[in-house]
Amino acid sequence: MSSALTQAGLPATPAASPGRNHGGARLADLAWLTWRQHRAAIIAGLVLAAVVTAGLLYLAARITTINTECGNTECPTGAAAAAPLFGPFGLAGLSGDLALAVMLMPLLAGVFLGVPLLAREHEQRTLLLAWSQDITPQRWLWTKLAILGGLTAAAGAAMSAAVAHLAHVASIATGLDLFSGLAFLVTGWLPLVQSLAWLAVGVALGAAYRRTLPAIFTTLAGYAAAYYLVQWLYPTFRAPLTGLVPIGNNQSSPPGLGSNILVIQSGSGTIYDAAGHPVSPATIVSLCSSGSGKLLSAPCLVQHHFMSLLRYQPGSRIPEFHLILAGGYLALGAVAVGVVWLLARRTSLSAG
Repeated sequence: MSSALTQAGLPATPAASPGRNHGGARLADLAWLTWRQHRAAIIAGLVLAAVVTAGLLYLAARITTINTECGNTECPTGAAAAAPLFGPFGLAGLSGDLALAVMLMPLLAGVFLGVPLLAREHEQRTLLLAWSQDITPQRWLWTKLAILGGLTAAAGAAMSAAVAHLAHVASIATGLDLFSGLAFLVTGWLPLVQSLAWLAVGVALGAAYRRTLPAIFTTLAGYAAAYYLVQWLYPTFRAPLTGLVPIGNNQSSPPGLGSNILVIQSGSGTIYDAAGHPVSPATIVSLCSSGSGKLLSAPCLVQHHFMSLLRYQPGSRIPEFHLILAGGYLALGAVAVGVVWLLARRTSLSAG
């Protein structure tokens, strides 16, 4: 593969401009080389990010209009204003689809921008030419990383802001909480942080394998493992709180516990009265036993205002949990960058 750094006699490239030995001209050379080598992935990524961001903003505007018609509260079931929200192609379902696309964007950054950065140079034997010029390998590598990282950060920031706005207005319209599922994983600027982290991971795996396909498969496996690990661990970042909720209450945010709670455990085998005192099983059976004598009558439990114990994370902890996750992804990205640095230092130019 030819480049501005390996063909000194090309007048059409920035490499032939006056003052090319100065830092500014060399930076222009590297920017041009980065664009030339990765322009397909850059254009595709930016177009995809723009389409997703525009879709998020469009849906947010539509749902905001519905919220206004419903008085900025959850639209009642069957209300005419809420009709566009639900159904096979309802706004709520489309919002979930776009949230899923946002969640996958960091993976695409790692696979299509990160992995080829060094893996393709090794496969095509162009690393010897690129790193044997008057520019140092470290500057070649860090400048390209900075350019690709800047573009990734810009796209990630736009999508993060748009998806956070959509999640907020959608939670008002549908009553869904923001502490579970995709709503939590794609808000709090996590798409931006994850995009940078997985870009670095992709570069590190490409440098380690020196082959594109094995690095891509490992990136895919690592992303899936991280996703399920986060889903499993994040509810335990802090010890959950406990509260009593009326039996038969099916609301996502029971009264008195605040909004956007994350339910860890519902029910503990013990039933409480309205004052919060445990009620003996014998008393409950005597009051609410069904005809068989073994099953309890649910309407009776509701009628006597019995309550059950709920373990939950309050919605006020969402920013804190987002900060913990962002710190973890930044640490992952920092480790990946360190691995890239070590592998670059140990790379033998004679091997290509």
